[in-house]
Amino acid sequence: MVRVLAVMVAVVACAPGVVWAQSAEAPPADSKDNPTITIKARKPSVTNKIDRRVYDVSTSAQSAFATASDVLQRIPSVTIDPRGRIALRGDPQVKVMIDGVESRSGALANLQASEIERIEVMTNPSAQFASDGSGGIINIILKKKRKDGVNGNAGVRGDDDGRYNINLGFNTKRGRWTWGGSAGTSRTLENTTWRGHQTWGTETTDGVSHSDVSRRGTYANASLAYDANERDRLELNLSHYRWRASTREDGTVLIKNAAGQVIDDHGEDVFSAEAGHGSEVSAHFQHKGAVEGETLDLNVSYNTGTYADGAWHRLIGAVPTPSDIAYAYFNEGPEGGMNFKGDYERPLGKSRLNAGFEIETNESEGLNRSQNLANLVPGESDIDSLFLYDRATQAAYVTWQTPLGKWAVMPGLRVEAERWTAGPAETSDLRWLPSLNLNRTLSDSTKLVASYSLRTQRPNGYQLNPRLVYYGRYYTYEGNPYLKAQETDAYEIGYEFEGKDFSSNGSLYYRVNANPMTQTRRVVGQVVMTSVTTADESRAMGLELTAKGKVSEKIDYSVNLNVFDSEIAGMFGGEALKRQYVTYSGNAVIDWRPNAKDWLQFNLNAEGRGVQLQGYQTGFYRLDMVYRHKITPKWTFSVRGFDLLNSSKRETVFETPQGTSRVESRTESPGVMIGINRKFGKGGAE
Repeated sequence: MVRVLAVMVAVVACAPGVVWAQSAEAPPADSKDNPTITIKARKPSVTNKIDRRVYDVSTSAQSAFATASDVLQRIPSVTIDPRGRIALRGDPQVKVMIDGVESRSGALANLQASEIERIEVMTNPSAQFASDGSGGIINIILKKKRKDGVNGNAGVRGDDDGRYNINLGFNTKRGRWTWGGSAGTSRTLENTTWRGHQTWGTETTDGVSHSDVSRRGTYANASLAYDANERDRLELNLSHYRWRASTREDGTVLIKNAAGQVIDDHGEDVFSAEAGHGSEVSAHFQHKGAVEGETLDLNVSYNTGTYADGAWHRLIGAVPTPSDIAYAYFNEGPEGGMNFKGDYERPLGKSRLNAGFEIETNESEGLNRSQNLANLVPGESDIDSLFLYDRATQAAYVTWQTPLGKWAVMPGLRVEAERWTAGPAETSDLRWLPSLNLNRTLSDSTKLVASYSLRTQRPNGYQLNPRLVYYGRYYTYEGNPYLKAQETDAYEIGYEFEGKDFSSNGSLYYRVNANPMTQTRRVVGQVVMTSVTTADESRAMGLELTAKGKVSEKIDYSVNLNVFDSEIAGMFGGEALKRQYVTYSGNAVIDWRPNAKDWLQFNLNAEGRGVQLQGYQTGFYRLDMVYRHKITPKWTFSVRGFDLLNSSKRETVFETPQGTSRVESRTESPGVMIGINRKFGKGGAE
C-alpha cells in the first residue's frame, strides 16, 4: 500500500503540470517585495429563505479532499446511515437533486466537494419542486463562476486496507469561454456480520453469516460554457461513470423443532457480483432579463445506462442428510430517462413570481433468470421473466411571494400528470398539489415561519418488480406491482434567529401519510418471504432544534436534534396492525482552527428506531473525524477517521402472531484514510 500511495502522490504532483502546460504564466512576484492587503467580505454560512435553508460550503476547509456525502452528513437535519442511505429528519423518503435535477446514484457518488457552491435544504418544499421526496428535498448547487486562466486540483487518499480515492479536476476560462473536466476512481471495502434468530410456529432458526464487499468506481466529466453576452449563457455537460462490486459471504443455519432436535443444519457460501455504467448529457441556457433579478432557465438532460447482478450459491448440508447443492440467479437490463424543465423568475415591485414546467421520462428493463432453483426448492421451476418499467411525468407550477402586512407569504400550486407501467400493472393520475410558505419578522434577528405542502411519493422500479428471489434457502424477496402512490400532508411552524456569533432555528411539524409503503414479512414453513405493501396511514409529529455558534474564536459548533412520535397503521394478512414509537435523529459538528494552517473537525450522526408495520429497526450513531494541514498554499495534507466508535450495529425486528424474527447486522467500518491534495492555477491560494 505504501508503494501504491507513493505512485499516486507522484501522479498528483505531476498531473497539474500536464494541464498547466496549456498556459504557462510568469510566477508571481515575491509577496515580501510587494506586500498587499486584501479584504474579502465573507458570505454567511447559513441563509434562511422563505422556503429553504441555504448552507454555503464553497469555502469549507474540507472541500479540497471530501466527497458530496462527506459534506452532506455535516449539514443539520441530514443523517447518513452505515449503508449510505440519506435521510432528512430521520425520513429516508428524501430527494437529492443537483442544480434542480434529480441526481443519479452514480453522479452523487462521484461528486467532489470542491465542485459544490451551496446546499439547499427544504424540509417542506414549495410547489416549485417535484412532489416526490415526501420527506424533503436536498438541492446541491454547483459552482458556476470561474477565475480566469487554468485552475484546478488533484488529490489522493487511501489506507492500508485497500480503500482509496483519486481525483483530478481542472477548469479554464478564456474570455467568454469556460471549459473543464474531472476524472477519478475509488474503492471502498465493507465487512458485515449478521446474526439472526426467528421463531415461527414450533420451530426456531438461528443463523450467522459474514460478508466481505469490495466496490470500485470510476468517473469522467466534461463541461463547456459560453457567455454570449452579460445576460445569456449556454452550458453543455457530459458525464460517464462505471462501477462494479463483488461480495463473498459464508454462513450457517441451524433449525430445531419444539423438542430441541436439529432438523436442518447446513452451511452456505455465496459469491455475488454486480456492475453497471451510465452516461448523461445535459444542456443549460440562462437568460437574465432587463429587470434586476429576472431570470429564465432552461435545462434538458438525457441519461442512459445498464446494470447487471448475479449470485452463485452453494449449500453444504449435514442434517437431515448430507448434501451439496448449487443454484444461481441473475438480473440485468438497460435503463434511461430524459428531463426537460424551465424556470422563470421575475420581481414585481416587492413581490416575486416563479413559474415553470417539467417533463420527465424514466424507463428500464429487468431480465430475471435463475439456474437450478429446483435443487433448492424441489418442484420449483427456474425463473426466466422480463419486467418492463416505464414512467412519464408532466408538471407545471407557479408560486407568488409578496408582503402582506407584517407577513411575507408565498402560496404555490403544482399540477402533475403521471403515468407508470410496472409489468402487468398500469396507473395514471392527475394531482393538484398546493403549498404555502410564510414568515413574519418579530425583531431584527428573529422571524416566525410556517409552511404547508401536499406531496406525492411514487414507488420505484425495485419495489414494483414482482420477481421472486431466493437470497438463501429460508429468505426470499418479492416486489409488488400494485403499490399505490403515497400522499403526504405536511405542516410546520417555527422560528429563525440570527445573531452575530450565534444562530438558531426550531420547528414543530406534523405529517400525515396516506397509503405509506412499508416492508412486510410472512412465513411459509421456515421460509421468510419479504415484500412491500401499502399501509392505511402513518403519522409523524416532532420538534426539531438547531443551534450554531462559537465556543471561542477558534472553536465553532453546530448541533441538530429532532425528536418525533412515529405511528403507522394498516391491514396485513387479515390483521389490523398499528405501531407507535418516540424516536430521534440529529447530528453535531465541532470545528477547531488552532491556526491558519490546521483544522480539526468531529462529526456525530445519530438516528433512533425506525417504525414498520410489523416491527422496527434499531438506530445507530457514528463518529467521524477530519484533520487538515496546509503544508503550503497549494499543498494540503489530510487525515480522515470514520466510524471511530465502531458503532454501526443495527437490529431489524419483525413481530407477528405467528412468530418473531430478529436480525442483527454489524458493519466493521472503522478506518483512517490519509490524503494529499494539490491545487494549481490561480485558484491555488485562498
